[in-house]
Amino acid sequence: MVQLEEVEDQDLVREQPGPYQEEEDDDYTDTGSYFLPPSPSNIPPKKENSSLSDDDIASLAPSETALDRLYALKDMIPPSTRRSIATTSSNVFSAIKSLSLFSGKGLYIVSTGGLMVFLPYMMAVMEEQQIVEMEREQKAREMGSEIMSPGAQAGGLPGAPGAKASL
Repeated sequence: MVQLEEVEDQDLVREQPGPYQEEEDDDYTDTGSYFLPPSPSNIPPKKENSSLSDDDIASLAPSETALDRLYALKDMIPPSTRRSIATTSSNVFSAIKSLSLFSGKGLYIVSTGGLMVFLPYMMAVMEEQQIVEMEREQKAREMGSEIMSPGAQAGGLPGAPGAKASL
């Protein structure tokens, strides 16, 4: 368990130099303005030349990363709660994994079964459509030849429809 101990800051304990009584208060226009709502009268003017450079600002940035801060949060959560969170998340992830495996296997069975059944059926249907189309084309040719030569025998071949048998 973490035990907290108060450490006094030495900069806060020692006496800090303050304004002399002889100086005018006009030099310190920004004192006390932190507690007042912002208005044009109590906002100090911006200074053109900043005393901090970019390097100084970069050095003021914390050296901690977001991962370090997240890892430090584990001390704030009690171990029993952490254990229950870990168990629950583990159960959820394993359920999702088993569900995805089950659905993947089911999808494989359905798709291969569909290919085994419907592919031959579709091939037979397409073949039947080709045969029907060929019969239509043949009938159209016969009709075209009868229209071209009305009264003539169709082809003159023995056994052809409309052909006379010679004896």
